[in-house]
Amino acid sequence: MTRIMTGKWSALLALNLLAGGCSGFLTGPALTDDPNNPINASISQLLTAVQAAQFLQQESQLARLAAMYTQQLSGTNNQQQNWGSQYAIGESDLSGRFSLNYTGGGLVDLRNIQRLAKGNGDAKTEGIAKVWEAFVIGTAASIWGDIPYSEAAGEVTQPKLDPQRDVYAALQTLLSEAITLLDGPGLGPGGVDLVYGGNTARWKRAASTLKARFHLHTAEQLSTAAYQAALTAANSGINEAPTSATLAADGQGPGDFRSYHDNNSDQGNIWSQFLTSRNDMTANTVLINILTARGDPRLARYFEPLASGSFVGSDQFGRVPGTGASIVHRTVRLPLNFRQPLVTWTENQLILAEANFRLGNPGAALTNVNAVRQSVGLPALTSVTLTDIAQEKYVAMFQNIEVWNDFKRLCYPLLTPGGPNFTPAAEIPGRALYGLAERQANPNIKLPAEQPIRNWNDPAACPKP
Repeated sequence: MTRIMTGKWSALLALNLLAGGCSGFLTGPALTDDPNNPINASISQLLTAVQAAQFLQQESQLARLAAMYTQQLSGTNNQQQNWGSQYAIGESDLSGRFSLNYTGGGLVDLRNIQRLAKGNGDAKTEGIAKVWEAFVIGTAASIWGDIPYSEAAGEVTQPKLDPQRDVYAALQTLLSEAITLLDGPGLGPGGVDLVYGGNTARWKRAASTLKARFHLHTAEQLSTAAYQAALTAANSGINEAPTSATLAADGQGPGDFRSYHDNNSDQGNIWSQFLTSRNDMTANTVLINILTARGDPRLARYFEPLASGSFVGSDQFGRVPGTGASIVHRTVRLPLNFRQPLVTWTENQLILAEANFRLGNPGAALTNVNAVRQSVGLPALTSVTLTDIAQEKYVAMFQNIEVWNDFKRLCYPLLTPGGPNFTPAAEIPGRALYGLAERQANPNIKLPAEQPIRNWNDPAACPKP
């Protein structure tokens, strides 16, 4: 892939904050146009800044929370222990993460890209921007539930919260539009596209996998219809298997939607930047035990052994055993230029597996599961259960926000919650609080105590062991 950069990530984000606004997610002549300081960003500048911002979003605190809530990792010190293992996280702690869905490389800039691309007759770039929009807003809906969308990034100063179900429905339409546009005229972004280098066939496959992912998000409410829709979409999803067991274990298939980073410290993988500078997170004993029991080769790729050669995890409260605990593997998962897997062939196969199983096709589900297992060097199964499928997904989605969504649906593994003062909470968090800055600016967002505990698509808490 040709690498085209217009400066450092930090400079691009600064430009994008100016181009899109830096407080709230509203646009309009009285809000974002300054005749004394005009700024006109090009499609290339906007797209590069969007990618930088959303790689940050997918690899930073939201992903860390997902890993800690599902007990892949433990927060063992400082904020990570308080927020992720003891659930002491407030509305001010994620304000920046909420706003990033809209400004500084979010919806506002994506809509500008779409407008400019359409004006240039470049349907391919417009389609790519719509896939990005679906990815950004779908992730936000999965975490916060009802969110501003239909009235966001427009003239409305206090946008309403659209019901989560309506947001998912709108994203399905958006992704269908994107797939059509990707076959349309125009040169596309070429090397400015840091994911696929302008390869529209791969973008179409990724869009279909996202459609399948979001259909599964609605399955607890919509049941058979959602599974059938997910199956249909995933059949057109990412279909390029990794070419080696190592690449499969690391989520590096040729058609996988992966972040892009290089070895410059301010352009590197966010997990790497965080975990190499802080000793605030370790492996959790839950994932260590599952990987060990499976004889899974990913154990030694996800984590580093102790000096004794053993792999050890901390508990759900962030308490490190006396021996110490394993950390995320520095030379496998934490190089600065590691391309974090975000939407992959493996996920697509396991969506197919779940949808097939739920629709009464266990033979097809077994084929999908074994494709994943054999890709990483594990033996094939002779039969498959829903628990088997859930376990494969839990292991494969390491460091991915989506593991939290899967846990809320599949309730695998059965987990004893963390909680304050080393006492288990009633349940593992089902959603994040809205950002304080947005609540203060928008009266449609209620006080934390009045917000739901769980979102529409997750009507009940998972049972405890």
